[in-house]
Amino acid sequence: MFRIGKSILVLSLFGVSFIMGFLPKNLYSQEPYPTRPITMVIRSGAGGMADTMTRLLCKVGEKELGQPIVCENRTGAGGVVGMSYVLKSKPDGYTLGASTTGPYINNPHMEKVPYDPLTDVTDIMVYFKYTHALCVRSDAPWNTFDEVLAYARQNPGKFNYGAAGVGVTQHIVMERIAMKEGIKLSFVPFKSGAEPTIACLGGHINAVAQGPADIVPHIQAGKLKLLFALNDERWPIAPNIPTVLEKYGFYGLSLQGIYGPKGIPEPIREKLQNAFKKAISDPSYVEAAKTLNVVVTYMGGKDYEKLWKSQYDEMGKIIRALGLGKK
Repeated sequence: MFRIGKSILVLSLFGVSFIMGFLPKNLYSQEPYPTRPITMVIRSGAGGMADTMTRLLCKVGEKELGQPIVCENRTGAGGVVGMSYVLKSKPDGYTLGASTTGPYINNPHMEKVPYDPLTDVTDIMVYFKYTHALCVRSDAPWNTFDEVLAYARQNPGKFNYGAAGVGVTQHIVMERIAMKEGIKLSFVPFKSGAEPTIACLGGHINAVAQGPADIVPHIQAGKLKLLFALNDERWPIAPNIPTVLEKYGFYGLSLQGIYGPKGIPEPIREKLQNAFKKAISDPSYVEAAKTLNVVVTYMGGKDYEKLWKSQYDEMGKIIRALGLGKK
């Protein structure tokens, strides 16, 4: 009798082990996360707004995650180099990236990239929003954006403006305006946001289309005047200046988010999302954002994915219509 019971027990244990062997490991065993340092790849150069805010986010996020977050700058090809590195990494939550929306919905339509944003990305969360505005020198003859449009109609191609790179959000927005108005503007690309601002202040270009970190100090100093907001909300520093959304019904989506390669387990993605969500409420992060005139914005990874994917095809059409599409 004892032998029969023992045999049944052995067979039962064998059957359980056999069945468990066919189940995905993450259903019955979960390795604690994180147990070692996390690498955060920043696609932009050191010292800029994105670099500063991302490093601060990571510093605060370490408190929640209990492990160091090591930041690395991997620049090049408008963010493609950094994003490619992250998306080729193991999907274990230990290699993450920080990027704007551009490499998702702009770059793939303008050039051949070694990834497919529609299938290769796991979005974690959004932690701030880029805003852009068109500014001219305080002594420039234009006091409103309508005056700029009138000048451009009478002088095709003579009004020039600068921004940090070809195909960046503010460049595309300005060219969409030109297309809608039937005018010709001249675009001058620069490598960084500071360069077109300096060029405008020096009188080398008529206008600069950049974000708060580059232009607000000069507006406050009375050296630049803001003529048009190139995003969906009016600027606190110029509440009477209209936005491109109000005037034309569109704007440039440009959010800064944390992401990783496809296949990151959902519990890990959620843990990272929650940790960084808490981080953007930390007083040190809030104060830094205020100092740099950064618009702090939170959006969960899944909502962000739905948002940028909803604009992917439309942006492709726009980029091709502007003659910026890949050959």
